[in-house]
Amino acid sequence: MPLTPLTGRNTEVDLLTDRWELARDGFGQVVLLSGEAGLGKSRLVDTTRQLVFSDDNASAAPALRHDSADPGVPPAERGDARAPGAADPSGLLIEGLRSPVIEWRCSEQFQSTGLHPLADCLHRLLEFTSEDSPAARFDRLAAYLDACGMGRREVVALFAKLLFLPPDERFPSAGLSPVREREETFRAVREWLSACAAQRPLLFVVEDLHWIDASSLEFLSQLVGDGMRDRMLILMTFRPEFRVPWPHVPQQTTLVLNRFTRRQVAEVMRKSAGGALPDQLVAQIYQRTGGVPLLVEEFTRMVHESAIFDVTAGTEIPSTLQQLIMARLDKMSSNREVAHFAATLGREFQYDMLAAVVSVDEVTLQEELAKLAGAEILFSKGQPPRCAYHFKHALLEEALRNALEEAQRREFHQRVAETMEERFPLAATTQPELLALHFTEAGVLDKAVHYWLAAGRISLERFANEEAVRQLGRGLELLLKQPESPARNVLELSLLGPLGTAYIAARGYASPEVGPIFKRARTLAALGGNTIEAFVTLRGHFAYHIVHGDFVLCTELAAEAMRLAEEMDDEPGMLMEALFLKGLTHLYRGDFAEAQRCCSRALVELDDRERTAYWAAFTGEDSGVTHRCYLALAQWHLGFPEKAIATGREARRLADRLQHPFSLTYALHHIGWLNQHLRRGFEAQAAGEEEMQVAADQGFQFWHSTGTLYCGAGLLLRGRLEEGMRLFQKGLDAYRATGARLGLPYYLSILGDAQQRVGRYDDARRSFEDALKLVSESEERFQEAEIHRLRGELYLVAGEDEVSAQACFLRATRIARHQGSRAWELRATISLARLWYRQERKDEANMVLTTALSHYTEGHNTPDLRDAAALLKSWEHDKMRDEFAAGVKYVRECLPAPMTGPVAVDWRYIPSSTLGGDAIGYRWLTDVRLAIYLIDVTGHGLDSALLAVTITNVIRSGSLAGADLSRPEQVLAALNDAFQGSQHGYKFFTIWYGVYETSSRTLTWAGGGHHSSVILPPEPLNAAEKRQPLLLPSTGPLMGMMTGMTFTSSQVTVPRDARLFIFSDGVFEIRGIDSDTMWDIEGCIAYINQLDPGKGSAMDSLIAKARELRGSTQLEDDFSIIEARLE
Repeated sequence: MPLTPLTGRNTEVDLLTDRWELARDGFGQVVLLSGEAGLGKSRLVDTTRQLVFSDDNASAAPALRHDSADPGVPPAERGDARAPGAADPSGLLIEGLRSPVIEWRCSEQFQSTGLHPLADCLHRLLEFTSEDSPAARFDRLAAYLDACGMGRREVVALFAKLLFLPPDERFPSAGLSPVREREETFRAVREWLSACAAQRPLLFVVEDLHWIDASSLEFLSQLVGDGMRDRMLILMTFRPEFRVPWPHVPQQTTLVLNRFTRRQVAEVMRKSAGGALPDQLVAQIYQRTGGVPLLVEEFTRMVHESAIFDVTAGTEIPSTLQQLIMARLDKMSSNREVAHFAATLGREFQYDMLAAVVSVDEVTLQEELAKLAGAEILFSKGQPPRCAYHFKHALLEEALRNALEEAQRREFHQRVAETMEERFPLAATTQPELLALHFTEAGVLDKAVHYWLAAGRISLERFANEEAVRQLGRGLELLLKQPESPARNVLELSLLGPLGTAYIAARGYASPEVGPIFKRARTLAALGGNTIEAFVTLRGHFAYHIVHGDFVLCTELAAEAMRLAEEMDDEPGMLMEALFLKGLTHLYRGDFAEAQRCCSRALVELDDRERTAYWAAFTGEDSGVTHRCYLALAQWHLGFPEKAIATGREARRLADRLQHPFSLTYALHHIGWLNQHLRRGFEAQAAGEEEMQVAADQGFQFWHSTGTLYCGAGLLLRGRLEEGMRLFQKGLDAYRATGARLGLPYYLSILGDAQQRVGRYDDARRSFEDALKLVSESEERFQEAEIHRLRGELYLVAGEDEVSAQACFLRATRIARHQGSRAWELRATISLARLWYRQERKDEANMVLTTALSHYTEGHNTPDLRDAAALLKSWEHDKMRDEFAAGVKYVRECLPAPMTGPVAVDWRYIPSSTLGGDAIGYRWLTDVRLAIYLIDVTGHGLDSALLAVTITNVIRSGSLAGADLSRPEQVLAALNDAFQGSQHGYKFFTIWYGVYETSSRTLTWAGGGHHSSVILPPEPLNAAEKRQPLLLPSTGPLMGMMTGMTFTSSQVTVPRDARLFIFSDGVFEIRGIDSDTMWDIEGCIAYINQLDPGKGSAMDSLIAKARELRGSTQLEDDFSIIEARLE
């Protein structure tokens, strides 16, 4: 009977045709075909395959046979008559490359075997048989990849390993880590598919996704997620219980198949029988099949073969598919043993394997297989003995297998497993999960456990962690059904170690399954004494509890690990691992010095790549990386931020060099942590983003959540508060979802700080309270001081009492000192000192902050140290400003009041930003004699100002011994001797001193190092004449240079209504801010001379001019001038 024509699926066929045409034109497509078993998914795939071959090249398209050939398989994939191991003609490989269809078949038997559909596809494509030698297989693979343009040594080595081929010196392995090897394998497979699609449009079929392994599913997720850039239609089939893990993409279409209606069932039966059938027969078959197309076809075939067209005739129609298949076998006199063994082998099987297990001779076997193929129960490919078979549908295979009684089914599985062990050792080595499955079904549990363990170890080596979890878990489940015994304990321990490691790698340290696994393993290890297995399980137990924040228990476990390592004489490298556990525990509990000692000892004495690689296979992480991570954190706490940064970089470089993604995410996590402590926002965010990327690529849920935390923390440090807080909260939620409690006080303190910075004070208060509660419960204390400091800041920013804030700051400093954390001590001291300074306890604030900063010998460019130094500097500026203000106030208080009358004296005094040493004075010595002077002490600052005032006070008091104040030369000589620079901080001064006698209108003056003063006579009565200023030069030396200096007085008669101007050099030595040109005394005098005395004060005009020249209201030097009007 011919295959029933495809009925009732016109819409689906049209859609698939449309999607193929889009893909063929360069718009890659994905079609997801979902439906219950037997609804026709495979028939639609077959129809699409025929369309593709027909579209490709009608003349070259293969015959679509169902009796002896796999439907739609091109000639390049069919068997030939060449001898086993014979070299392939290049044309065969070229044709294989040019095939427009690549098909992956997921298998129920291999759903725990990583990338099995790919390996199976290559096996079929390259036509491997059990008789091929490894060398022949390798040659065929290399030739095929070369024809694909992928003959690079490293690519061939990757595919060879995937196919369990032994190493070949022509194609050496790149020596990649398991995860890196997995990445490169995915990349190579993607390249292979693209190469095939480049030759001609490609149909890539993946059948039965509901049985797919985790690794293959990950690859498909990446393939679809990367975008459909090739001329490729990806057609995937699955049952409704499967959930597609990737998000919808624009080129993706989902088709859901439904059962046939009664009308459609009648149509199928009509086409099959060649005419209409009785309604009662249609109704009965519809009832029996439920509208499942496959069942309709099978029941119709049975009706046709048996000529049952009248249901009233008493002939019974089988009620189930199982009964139906058995009835068909009986009708064609088929050997049930062959059919049952075929079903026992699985959906697909090789002729030579079936021949090895059945009891019939080969002639009979081939006859029976031909019957099954003729009945379309099986499809075949090739000719015996190089022949492969697969069941038309999984339902047929299941029906045949389930038809066996339980005891007989066990016997069949056992015979298959034992035959594989004895006659197919390569399969036993490369596919231990297959033997595990058969021994499991056979009830031979000891051997089943052995093979599940072997399968799990292979998966771990290939970083197929989810597959390893399933395989090892299945082995453990079977083992626990056996009676307890020492042998069982040993085997259980062998399973628990890698199972715990697989759970950690796949689902994170805090996976709820991890704790019980390692707890049980620790119990078993204790029974076996000091062994490597005991240490492995102890470390796994530690890893679980540390992530849960059980620090009291972890301290005990670390001590036990140290004891075990020392008793076993560091074999093989246990001491470095034990020191890591000890160092990590000490750091989290706030003993930073001991953490540094542990990590430093390990790295100095024990860091050896061979030994760390050995333990990385057990723990999933390289201890050279982990020690450096925690050493960096300890160094930061102990006051060595530059060393911490350098150590963190070493950890990163080592992780990169090892090409070990788990160690890389570990390093990135701790680099993010370190940079968050250092308050380096960009660096923390960058580490978090990279950690998220690596974790997403590898499926590390735990590390992805912490990467999100540090990405958010970096944004917070950069001031992007709302965005950072949203991301940080997302990371915190994801982190908590893993079950982890490690570091929660730290993360809550970051969250609380952000909350108080945006004004959410109640939320911040709860975050800090929760953090401190966790500290108390878990003994995780590395962040304790900082939490108290942040609580103190919250008291201040929320406007609450300063007493509580001070108590928090003091507690934080005490805790930090006790822990030896210079970092937390400095940060807490900054907060405390700021508060004290605000409370006018300035000397205490300056002292405590100076002391805290003095502990540092490096890292002065890091944010905390910069802040502390800047704060001290600002306080120094405040002190100088206060001193300046006090100096200005004092100098101003010493200035004389303006005089009025026949002799009127006024002045202007504008101190510079740094306060110079100018002083002004005048006094009546007698009724007719007025002393007038201006002093300018060298330098700036309070010392210069006070010296100038002191000299002025001496003159004012008249207490200058040996000098007549009316004799300028004596006054200057006495002042020179009294104020020697060597006795006053090497400050010298200039002075202009004069005495005006009103009765004679004479002015007697002398100068010491000072420039000239000037008398401006009144304007000439004759307008044609110009007023000529009268310079009063100063010829004496600079004051205070040496004692015994002599000075000479000069005298001049002052015209009536003249004005005397005495000024400091700050009046005329004025340089513009952006200019090198300086005003001079001649320009200054000329400017005064041209001023109209009737239009305001000449001194005010000079001030305005000086500021104009300077280009600023703030002058560079003191501006001091005296104007005396002499009527």
